Amino acid sequence: MKTRTIFSTTIAALSIGILQTGCESKKKAEVQYQADSLKDDKVAYDTTYKTEEIPEPVLAPSERHFDTAVKYLDGKDYKKATREIGEGISAIQKEGVQDKGELRVEFAKSVGHLKLLQKLAGEGKLTSAELKKGFWPAELMVTHYTIEKWENLPEFDVKSNDHLRTALDGLERKTADTEASVKQEGKQLIAETRALLKTAEHGADADAQKARADLKQQTAKLKAYIKKNI
Repeated sequence: MKTRTIFSTTIAALSIGILQTGCESKKKAEVQYQADSLKDDKVAYDTTYKTEEIPEPVLAPSERHFDTAVKYLDGKDYKKATREIGEGISAIQKEGVQDKGELRVEFAKSVGHLKLLQKLAGEGKLTSAELKKGFWPAELMVTHYTIEKWENLPEFDVKSNDHLRTALDGLERKTADTEASVKQEGKQLIAETRALLKTAEHGADADAQKARADLKQQTAKLKAYIKKNI
């Protein structure tokens, strides 16, 4: 009787052990299946563990120097701000030197005003807000020239259109801190121009031809907008 009891107990223990082993194996298999599934999803869609890189805006040399000067003024480092403003003035004179159009006189006046701001920075009497207000007119005039440069290019292609894209990006930044009505008008013109560019480059033949013709009128609107707000 005792032997039978021991045998029964042994069989029961073995059965429990087998069941536990089976359950553990099943759990391991499920975990492995889930891991494999996640791995397959990552390979198939490549959306996990990956961050989208946002490209840095392409800034003109003058804009980079003036932006740096703004930061130095915020930190009350007038010596470095004065140096950066000087570098910005030299750069913007080079960027606008080829503009022989109707904004040439206004551009020269704007550069003269920037030199006055540089003097004030050297005396510790310039704020970052005053510098921002002072350098945007000249930057807008350079944008005006960039648009004219695109208008005079002989061929319409993606590479030449980069000039116009750069101008639109710059105009968007340069009107970001303006009053609401000016900003809204600029945003609308920029959005319309980008849409026309996209259609001109990737649309069907008839749509592309129309968009190319419309772009000439659109850039005239952009230039008029810049002249009105400098």
